[in-house]
Amino acid sequence: MSTSLDPAKGITVGVLGTGRMAHLHLHALDTIRREGLVVDGVTWPISLAVYGRDATKVAECARQYQTTIATTDLNDLIDRPDVAVVDNCLVNALHYEPLLRAVRNGKHCFTDKPLTTELHEAEVLLEAARAAGVHHGIVQNMRFQAGPARAKEMIDRGDLGRIFHARVVFGYFVPQQITNRPAWFYQKEQAGGGIVHDMMAHFFDLLRYMLGPIERVYGEIITAFPERADAAGNRFKADVEDATAMTLRFRSGAIADVFASWVRRKHEEVPFFEIDGEKGSIICSFNELKFQGQEQTAQFRYDPTRKQTGFDEGWQNIPLPWVDPFAIQLRSFLTAVITNRPCKPDWEDAVITLRLIDAAYEAARTGRAQQV
Repeated sequence: MSTSLDPAKGITVGVLGTGRMAHLHLHALDTIRREGLVVDGVTWPISLAVYGRDATKVAECARQYQTTIATTDLNDLIDRPDVAVVDNCLVNALHYEPLLRAVRNGKHCFTDKPLTTELHEAEVLLEAARAAGVHHGIVQNMRFQAGPARAKEMIDRGDLGRIFHARVVFGYFVPQQITNRPAWFYQKEQAGGGIVHDMMAHFFDLLRYMLGPIERVYGEIITAFPERADAAGNRFKADVEDATAMTLRFRSGAIADVFASWVRRKHEEVPFFEIDGEKGSIICSFNELKFQGQEQTAQFRYDPTRKQTGFDEGWQNIPLPWVDPFAIQLRSFLTAVITNRPCKPDWEDAVITLRLIDAAYEAARTGRAQQV
């Protein structure tokens, strides 16, 4: 049975973690608290709680985001009767046990992606959440970024017509000594996998959301640096992949390719998306979007002996607002908790994504496309 809610008391959200993702979530929740969460004309006060292993980092989060609860005791925060929502921003390997404890305590649960490091654990969590009658959500900020969100609207409206194919390019260079992201991402025991586990968790979800069910997956992976070092210079075995090239086929008949790498030099805002259809095409990043309709499509003829011109003509810039996708998704989730209405993406989406991730790894291992 989920925790009962009272607008007079408001909602306390317990954030697990003090790292980069936890700060993004705490900042978004603090924004919602300051702007106000109004549901059906009623204002719901928001209170924040934070857990972390490092007392200094916990104290800093408590000061920065004015949390009412700050603790280094994980179970104490999860078990507190005044915490209605648990938001898990811990490393991937610490998703399963805390989330299972939370749902069994009747807490509504939101979590960073992927849901767990293992598919069978994700399936257990989904069934436990259903049995407990609690709301369950998964971070998929790409659905809520301005570019993809507007692209989805245009696709649903029929601006592109029948979709032919899509392309995704993502990546930047992470040196062998890691200084621009946490080192645990390169250790399978904590991360669950490499860039397939980390970034295809986004791209599988987003492409399925935009273009429909994925029915076949093929791909290759490489580990560019089998040994890495953390920012302090401590060397360790990097037992996860650094780059992948994935090919997808959708139930609709459309195809897609996704290239993701932690060892490429980027020259664009990433991720970068192309979606081509019978009536038009979209190119977009999170903050920019262009559309070209059939009427504006030049009749190109390929001549390798001549310099190409005009390839950037006919594209219409679509104005986009600035958004905080985490604030949008968390506001939607909290509203669903209050109204007891469905909210997507949820752990059912997360389980489907993990099935696709497992299929991707199997395809890379066997060299054969995997039906999903």
